[in-house]
Amino acid sequence: MDERTTPAPEPPVSPDPSAPAATSESPKSDAPEAETTQAFAELLATSGEQPGPRWKRGEKIQAVVVRVTEEWVFVSLGTKEEGAIRRAEFTAAEGEATTEGSARLPAEGETIEAYVLSTQGGEVVLTTKLARRDSSKAALEEAWRSGIPVEGRVTQAVKGGLEVRVSGLRAFCPLSQIDVRWPKQPEAYVGQTYTFRILEFKEKGRNVIVSRRALLEEERARQREGLRESVVPGAVLSGLVRSIQSFGAFVDLGGLDALIPVSEMSWQRVGSPAEVLSEGQTVTAKVLTVDWEKDRVSLSLKALEEDPWAAAARKFEVGQRVTGTVARLAPFGAFVTLEPGIDGLVHISALGAGRRVGHPKEVLQPGETVEVEVLGVDRENRKISLSMGFRHADSVGSLPRSGEILGGVVERVMEFGVLVKIPSGHTGLVPNVEMGTPRGTDHAKSFKPGDPMEVVVLGVEEGGRKIRLSRRGVVRKREEDDLKEYSASQPENQGGSTFGTLGDLLKAKLGNR
Repeated sequence: MDERTTPAPEPPVSPDPSAPAATSESPKSDAPEAETTQAFAELLATSGEQPGPRWKRGEKIQAVVVRVTEEWVFVSLGTKEEGAIRRAEFTAAEGEATTEGSARLPAEGETIEAYVLSTQGGEVVLTTKLARRDSSKAALEEAWRSGIPVEGRVTQAVKGGLEVRVSGLRAFCPLSQIDVRWPKQPEAYVGQTYTFRILEFKEKGRNVIVSRRALLEEERARQREGLRESVVPGAVLSGLVRSIQSFGAFVDLGGLDALIPVSEMSWQRVGSPAEVLSEGQTVTAKVLTVDWEKDRVSLSLKALEEDPWAAAARKFEVGQRVTGTVARLAPFGAFVTLEPGIDGLVHISALGAGRRVGHPKEVLQPGETVEVEVLGVDRENRKISLSMGFRHADSVGSLPRSGEILGGVVERVMEFGVLVKIPSGHTGLVPNVEMGTPRGTDHAKSFKPGDPMEVVVLGVEEGGRKIRLSRRGVVRKREEDDLKEYSASQPENQGGSTFGTLGDLLKAKLGNR
């Protein structure tokens, strides 16, 4: 390999439009010598500079593009001098692929960063990076000493990092230095051309370590400073989802990471941020808070959506009956989703099917569709109180009487008994001890919702809110009724007995019970 330092390009000749045109007239020779000396001194004074080099090789500067030609990009150095960068640096070579975005030709008036490459003949030649096709070992060593970026192509993934070819030299880039975040798929970088900074240059180029992360972090720092004017509370910005955590998602705003908390992802309840966003997705969000001292910015997705409470506050009225879906259960009640983003609470006291409820799971299950009644709407605190008590008040008929035998339908099988809906529309409870089955029987295997069940009313309390029923008592109640009917049909005799043989048997049987 040719280890000679790449010669600096021939200094460009920048035309000076302010130079006076040449004339055939010779200057007047009758001017006094003192005036000529004074004019020359004034010229040096106005230049403000003494002849000689003022820029150091490898020095990093910011320059403003003043014009672009077919071969050069001329920039202003902030003095009367101009610098020049070869136009080829801003154009990818034929057949090359680059992801750094450096192949864009800068426009006049744009500020760019560059490094001093050489100062020859009073001309300052700059470079934005040391291209692979223009570098040698000596040039790479100088780039390492001066901090000038170099261009390299990732050739393969190796243990602990990536192999990079820089001007024919094999360099190593640790995984932690290929990007600002730890790469999940190192193979995705293979075949790509990036700009690197040389961290180490040892053994005459046989041991070279490079970093892309160093340049990316510098660029992000510059971008971050430029974001101070645009990242303000209330601003609507777009960014790329970088990572998803249990508490929210981090979005790259172009040099600054912002957080979308899970509570700000939707008006609806979100169980996991992964339900709403995915890594690599582009999102548009509204800035909620900004803390530049702690580098914390919070965003909101739902702030750009219509607040469902704006319409819900007008839509739901006290006494209205609506249908909803049980969203979740809590010890104090059940939350029912009436519309996306609108949940109401059915307090546990309004859940009982004619009885006391120890936990909402005894009555409801998540995902179940229920009809509820609106008890109250708190627009300021965004709360809606609901009730299911109307199911028992709106009975088809009057309350049953104690001792009445009814044909009901199994509504639900619980651990403590079976809920049965009776013809009046009320729901009563048949405790396990009143089922007439052996102790420890699993009633869920024998009785299903919708199965008919004949029951007798044991008692009605709290205006129908608690109705106790019995399945085993039906047989006993029928025997008692049969005995009364038979007794009433027999004539009285002189012995004082009003029972025949059947009556005696029934009476004895009831006595034994």
